[in-house]
Amino acid sequence: MIEAPSAGVVSGGIVPLEQRRWWPWVVGASAAWIALLHVTLWWIDRQPVPRTLWGDEATYLTSAMRLLAGDPSWWPEPLWPPLYPQFLAGLVWLGGESMVLVVLVQGLLLAVTAVLLFDLVSRLTQSRAAGFVAAVVTLGYPPLAAFSHYLWPEIVHLFLFVVLLWILVARVERAWWCAVAGIALGLALLSKSLLLPIVPVFLVAAVWGRPWRHAVVAVVLVPALAAATVAPTVIANMRRLGTPSIANSATFNLWVGLNDVGRESFRNDVVWPEFQRWVASADTHAARDRILRSQIRDFVRERGFASVLVDQLSKQPFRLFNAGCYFTDQLPGGAAQTQAGAGYLGLGPRAGGVLTAVVVCSILGIYVAAVMGLAIGGCRGARWVRVLLLFITYNLVLLLFLHVKTRYRIQMLPAAFVGAGCLAAWIEAGWRPRPTVTRLVAAVAVTSLLLWFALG
Repeated sequence: MIEAPSAGVVSGGIVPLEQRRWWPWVVGASAAWIALLHVTLWWIDRQPVPRTLWGDEATYLTSAMRLLAGDPSWWPEPLWPPLYPQFLAGLVWLGGESMVLVVLVQGLLLAVTAVLLFDLVSRLTQSRAAGFVAAVVTLGYPPLAAFSHYLWPEIVHLFLFVVLLWILVARVERAWWCAVAGIALGLALLSKSLLLPIVPVFLVAAVWGRPWRHAVVAVVLVPALAAATVAPTVIANMRRLGTPSIANSATFNLWVGLNDVGRESFRNDVVWPEFQRWVASADTHAARDRILRSQIRDFVRERGFASVLVDQLSKQPFRLFNAGCYFTDQLPGGAAQTQAGAGYLGLGPRAGGVLTAVVVCSILGIYVAAVMGLAIGGCRGARWVRVLLLFITYNLVLLLFLHVKTRYRIQMLPAAFVGAGCLAAWIEAGWRPRPTVTRLVAAVAVTSLLLWFALG
């Protein structure tokens, strides 16, 4: 356990956070908050009227019901990977067409994710209190907890990513676990395909400094099992579309990202008009993709890359880090209600205002904790902090040009939760090591920038 001066020196050492008098109160308050949050989400999802599905939720559910009915056209346009409709179809079948089982299973996956992050952060910081903080934030962060009640693949993908990350950090020397990691990676790609380019970085970090036999096993087994997991989908797309792929939304998302208007996700939304034009542009997905690639080249050529880059910088970070989220969007006054008549239609404005304030404060709080923890926190696993920072950078570069919504930051939350745990470890260590001026200035600058993006 990391030793830290302050609050209770015993036998020449320092009392860890979990041994201090006030710690049981922290644990009790955390448990109460998590219970209150999830009971509230369960209640407003059903009372006084059921929440109305919004956006892609209807697409996923329709695909699942068609799959259950044996409709060969159940898989929508290959803009969407196939795993989540299959996941939904299985749970709807088991639950007798009720969504209750979907919520329960997604809540269970979130709980397992919290357990894995507890162990992961405890290992990286040598502090069980830091692991506890990461687990509590995972279960008690409203914008994430709400997704366990929604029909989007965010919880499933987050769970699979954390399984992969935990194995690479804690179990990579064992062949059986490497096989599990490969399957988790394959399933994660079948739910969202953004992970693939960054996987080699995770693998190199996992095997660096380990015996060559363990390194070879990991480097071979993880990609091999991932390839085997996605192979049926890739083959099906080869037959259906003529291209070996899991899903192919990059071109469309790039075009929409270049045409996004304003700093808020659902104000002046161009997705649906562009989707209709895209569908009408040709008879096949491949032909539509070719047309769109040509339009993108013309777009950049006419405006100049520098002008395009400046325009993207002026809007995309604000759209991504906005202090709202899909939870607040569905509350009274949010985009779901005002534009689509969806979301929590039974809630009054007063209750919606209270919930919005709580959610916004939680978003701003995690921004501060994550940046400070990753920049100056007490993490002994510095290599993995660097890897997570590289992962965040990779996502930010992609999302600077691709279409952006607030839910796309969920895939970066494991890094943020590790940062929150690192901050707790640093506090436990008596605010040591003291950060250099450069680190402190960088942390304050990045935090200020995020808060500007959130509120600007």
